[in-house]
Amino acid sequence: MNSVNLSQPLVARDRHKIQGGQGVTLSVQEWGSPNGQPILFAHAFAMSHLDFLPQVTSKLASEFRLITFDHRGHGESAKPDRPEAYNNGDVFADDFHAIITALNLQKPVLVSHSMSGALGGDYLTKYGDRNIGGVVLVGANTKFGAPMFQTQIGAAFVDPKSRGIFSESLYDRIVAWNFVNRYLTTAPPTQEVNDLFLASSIATSQVLLGSILTRDENYLPLYQALQVPILLIHAKDDDIVLSAAAEQLLAVRPDAKHILYHSGAHAPHWENAEQFNQELANFVSTIL
Repeated sequence: MNSVNLSQPLVARDRHKIQGGQGVTLSVQEWGSPNGQPILFAHAFAMSHLDFLPQVTSKLASEFRLITFDHRGHGESAKPDRPEAYNNGDVFADDFHAIITALNLQKPVLVSHSMSGALGGDYLTKYGDRNIGGVVLVGANTKFGAPMFQTQIGAAFVDPKSRGIFSESLYDRIVAWNFVNRYLTTAPPTQEVNDLFLASSIATSQVLLGSILTRDENYLPLYQALQVPILLIHAKDDDIVLSAAAEQLLAVRPDAKHILYHSGAHAPHWENAEQFNQELANFVSTIL
């Protein structure tokens, strides 16, 4: 487990409020070298930009321009109370586009954790890959709807204990998210890290939770057609998004680089942070 020191102040180099799709305000943070190759990190379902603390506080910051953000309905971004703010791909595509445009990101590498494999797919579907340098999928699903649950999602979300995340009861949500988040790592995280994960999950819009999973999409044909390099990183013991998701993509993109960690769960960028960061740096360097 990466030892992020949560007792020390954590200050981004720059913070922005950017208007995304439908005028929704997105909270965006910049870290690292302002002149480095940009890497845009897109966090997991019911997480936040804090998903990538092991990256923005690492040696990556000395070389690269690191951009994190909170998806709409998450973290510090706006949380519209209408389902149509979450149940279609255009709004998420426009969010990515707004960030890339507002910050003048030149050929950023898009790093997508978990659900962002699909949300990044929204951007690539609408805007194409001409402005992207490469794609990194980390424990990522590439489908929504029944096909996702049937072939890509593991025990964490099919267990009845997880259903409380949709409850109106705060107590039920806390219990359910503690259950789901236990699948992020193989070894129990420190209390501070567990609290960080839980706080991000609880801060997520309940309207989003009830809306986004109604979508039905398959992004495998999209990723098959991309012209940019792809790096797949998954962990063997991931029981939130099964390693089968990476294998499905690899079947249609055999040229993608595939790294399977034989230890670790759904958050390999936390459990195997040093190795992950080095592999990310190597990938970015090879496509410059």
